[in-house]
Amino acid sequence: MENLQIDLPYTIESLFQQYYRLLCLFANNILHDEALAEDVVQSFFAGLCEDRNTLPDDENARRGYLFISIRNNCLKHIRREKIKSKYVDQLDKDMIEEQTVMDAMIQAEVIDQLMEAVNQLPQGCRQVLHMAIFDKLSNEEIAGNLTISINTVKSQKKRAIQLLRSRLDAHALLLLLFLLTE
Repeated sequence: MENLQIDLPYTIESLFQQYYRLLCLFANNILHDEALAEDVVQSFFAGLCEDRNTLPDDENARRGYLFISIRNNCLKHIRREKIKSKYVDQLDKDMIEEQTVMDAMIQAEVIDQLMEAVNQLPQGCRQVLHMAIFDKLSNEEIAGNLTISINTVKSQKKRAIQLLRSRLDAHALLLLLFLLTE
């Protein structure tokens, strides 16, 4: 019997590792529910494993396919929920306008870039910045949690920003500064 295995330029596992977090951020921007966003992305990858459909060979086309598929799966979920709740039985794909989708994609990519850059900081800077951005703690709260002085918190933040200036693009740097001033 002839071997029907096809050589693909990717594996589902490598796609999952490369895009999972980014696709979850993207789905969360549409669904506004992190757990639900993860469910949608995981279900999509499970479907990819079962269907054995081939994806585009071109990396950019494959990436676009993944985002469009997740968007469509989010829309399917929203439609199902709408029907279940009997509020609206008609939901058009245009409900989420293309600009909104593009904004959500860009926002997900910027947040992913910021998270990746923060994770590469030295431990002290990373810890302080993570607590400031993602836990939304004040300088006083961070100092109390880490049993360090407020001046140390401020100097760690300043050092982190200096290090990140060279690593982030303008959008991610603006997001960082915005998050730190909230």
